This record gives sequence, structure tokens and C-alpha cells, in this order.
Amino acid sequence: MKQSDGPRQSHDLSSSSNINWDKYEIKGYLHFDEQISIRHMKHKLQNEKWVSSYAFWPFIHFKLNFKKYIKVNEFDDQGNSIKKKEKKTRNIYYAAHKDGYIYKYYGDMLNNAYNSYAYKQKFDKNIIAYRNNKIGKNNIDFAYEVFEHLFKFDNAVVISIDFTKYFDNIVHRTLKRNLCRVLEVESLSDDWYRVYKNLTKYSWVNKEDLDEFLEKKYRSKLKKKIKTRKIKRIMSPIEFREIKEQKLVYYNKNKYGIPQGSSMSAVCSNVHLIDFDEELKKWCENKSGNAMYRRYCDDLIIVVPVEKKEDSLQEIKDELLCIIEKYKKDGLEVQEEKTEIRFWDGKSVMDESFKPSSLDYLGFVTDGKMIQLREKSLFNYYTRAYRKAKTVKRIEYATNRPGPKKDLYDLYTHLGFQYKGYGNFIKYANKAHKRMSKLPVKSVIQKQIKRHWRKIHKRI
Repeated sequence: MKQSDGPRQSHDLSSSSNINWDKYEIKGYLHFDEQISIRHMKHKLQNEKWVSSYAFWPFIHFKLNFKKYIKVNEFDDQGNSIKKKEKKTRNIYYAAHKDGYIYKYYGDMLNNAYNSYAYKQKFDKNIIAYRNNKIGKNNIDFAYEVFEHLFKFDNAVVISIDFTKYFDNIVHRTLKRNLCRVLEVESLSDDWYRVYKNLTKYSWVNKEDLDEFLEKKYRSKLKKKIKTRKIKRIMSPIEFREIKEQKLVYYNKNKYGIPQGSSMSAVCSNVHLIDFDEELKKWCENKSGNAMYRRYCDDLIIVVPVEKKEDSLQEIKDELLCIIEKYKKDGLEVQEEKTEIRFWDGKSVMDESFKPSSLDYLGFVTDGKMIQLREKSLFNYYTRAYRKAKTVKRIEYATNRPGPKKDLYDLYTHLGFQYKGYGNFIKYANKAHKRMSKLPVKSVIQKQIKRHWRKIHKRI
């Protein structure tokens, strides 16, 4: 039921006046439409009638495969927890160029409205992912804050939980209801509903089918045409209709799930959990005035100080899982093996059996005596660096001239570039070491990357 004076339009929202247009950059990838500058789109984005009648293109979908190491309830001869390698697949979707601008614009407005809502409900500092009001902060700062808080206490329980397939399980009805609450409207206006509908009842084409189409169309000339930017779009509207007739366009017919990859999806993942975040924050406050709750998308952590280690580890865990169970209808699912409970005794981190263990959060690991980068992060860094070094070496052999080392140095060494405030992995690690060294534990982060130059040069 609409308000008597009609639902608020996007230009009526205070959040629409705080848009940083400099961040609306042209994307370099091929899609169903041609690249376009934001200066040609800005007036259209601000026209609710244009957005409400806009025909969205399907997303392009591909699977991102990676390996993840999880701890199992098994131990080696030294009593160390054994890690099991698990294959993971993440479905990624990316929008057409015009569509991407729409999702970003409405996502920015929603993010600004969400900031106001979270501030009023007093859980603004608890939610740290996909926020545009946490300027200048990154995982280093967020992890530091949790560790610093933990190390203040003589005894504390720490619980970390990952949600399973979070974006795939977001319930549309809950999301729509919460969008109205955050935007302070009784019902979504036509333009907002259009964006919401295309984000929930989205369509997609698999990238491998499009790659096959391009190979058949351009054959041996494909790589050259892509390199010289002779191809402006993947296919014409007529060719797209043929793709549809071949039933290569797929549709989300479920009442749950949004595509992971659009800028709108990111903020919607926060809006979807406003009730959960508010309840969990209050629960933490009731357990202890010094308890901490932080959620980074589908990864949450709580720190609850207790009197002694025998106090209520299982009770705290059961209460937390009970709260999560209430929101199962909204798509929250937790697997037991992804739930870690730790105890801090003022000197070291222990598991539920009070055996020596470690706490892993946002890429940093501590046992209470030292802190370091997660092993997986280092493994991924060296894997990519060695692959690049191998390419340099191959070019040297083929041309009998020095290989193009600049990109290798920029991306993977301390000589790396700085682009818009962002550095490479080595610069990130050095920044992390400087920050984590302020904690009352020893940082060995710099030691972990100390030999990177020698290791990379050994490969070339």
C-alpha cells in the first residue's frame, strides 16, 4: 500500500545528494552493450522514469574456482590441528556497462541511506564490509580493532562464524521489506522496484557460451580484434535474440538469491540483515558491556569477556547459534565445521578443549604470542608471482633479450607501484606489520615476506 502522497522518489532522498561521480569509471570488459562514459549516463541515472522503463541486459556468469583450507577435528603427532584442502566454487556475475552504472548509482544511494539507518539503530560500527563511510580503513584496521579489544581481557570467549552461500540464499521478500525500511518508504517507487526486480529475478548467460560464440564468429582474428579494441560489444541485438532462441539465457526463478558481483548486491547483503545485526548487538551487550560484535559480509566474530575459562563456552555458542537459527528462514545457514570457538586466557589462544590453538580473522592469525599473515594469503601471492616470473623467463628465451620485468616488480615486489592509494601485496604486508606491531604480541609479518625478492629472482 502506497503512501497517500506517493512513494518517495530517488531524488527526494537525502542520500542522492552525496554521490561521488569520480568513482564511476568505464569498465574495460566486453559485454552486450558498448562502453559508455558516466557523463553520457548521469542525467539518465537521475531520471526515475528512464530507469523504471529501462530494459536490463543479462549478467555474464562464470565460476571462480579456488582452494580453501579448513581445520578438521584431527591432529598430527605433535598435537597440531590438521588442515583439510577443500575445493570451492563461487558464482560471479558482471553487469552490462549501462546496467553497471544503474546498480552502482542505486547502490550508492542505498548505502548512504543504510548508513543513516545503522547510525540511528546504533549498529553502524558493527558492520564493516561494503560501507562507504569507513573511508581509509581496510582489513588491517578491522582485524587490529578486534585483536586489540581481545588482548585487553584476562579471559574471553571468541566465536567466529561463516555463513554458507550467503548471496545465493538471500530471501527476496525479506530484502524487499528491509529496503523499504532503510529507504523510509511504505513501498518501492517504480524505479527502485525495477532495479530490485532485475537484481532478484536476474538473468544470465554463461561466459563459456559467449567465448564459443566469439570464436566461431571471428576465428583466428579474435585475439587481434580484442587487442586492438575493434570489437565494441559481444554481439548485436539480432544475434542476442538468436542466443535467446537457443535457450542460452538462464533465469533465476527462485524466491531467493542475488548475483554476487554487482555493486548493488554488496550493500543489499547488509540491508538484508538489519534485524539480525540489531538483535545480535543487543545480545552481546546483555552478555557483557565490553562484548564486541563485528560482521564482515558473511563472516562474523564476537568477543565476550568472562570471569574464568570454565564459564559458559558451550552456553555462549548455543545461544549464538539459537539466534542464527531464528533467521534461517531469511537464508542464514551455518555449518558446524565453519564455526570456531576460542578461549583467550590473557596469554594464549585455546580451542574448546583448552588446547593451544590460533585465531584466524580477515587474513591474520594469532596464537596470543605472535601475529602473522594467513598462510593461504602468502601461498596465493607466491603462486601469482612465480607465474609472472615464468612468463618473463619464457619471453627472454624466445626473444634472446631481457624480459619485461617492470610489471613483475610493480605487482609483486617492494618496488611496486601505488595506484589511487592502493599498493601491491608487499606494501600491504609492510603496512600490516607496522600496524600489528602496536599490539602486545610479536608481529612476524615482515619476516614472512623478507625473502620475497630473492625467491622471485630465483625463478627468473
